Amino acid sequence: MKLLKLPVLCCFFLFACSESELTPMEAAQQACECIKLSKDSSAEGLEAVKDCNTKTTEMMNQYRDDPEWMKKWREELLRVMKECVSE
Repeated sequence: MKLLKLPVLCCFFLFACSESELTPMEAAQQACECIKLSKDSSAEGLEAVKDCNTKTTEMMNQYRDDPEWMKKWREELLRVMKECVSE
């Protein structure tokens, strides 16, 4: 039984510790979700937008110093925004 626990724990730690990188497209889609939430002007809606913007900022923090990533994000954001605003 102990032999079974070790491989299971190793797999758990490998998958738990490996973060997938955020793509510019995912960040742009997240920003679109925040814009969709902004249509609700209630107190709850405003709080949801604030939380969404905070989440987006936290997601993108590690990429702020990467000019190539930020360029791709801006391109994706402009493309996604056209679709997002029309919905």
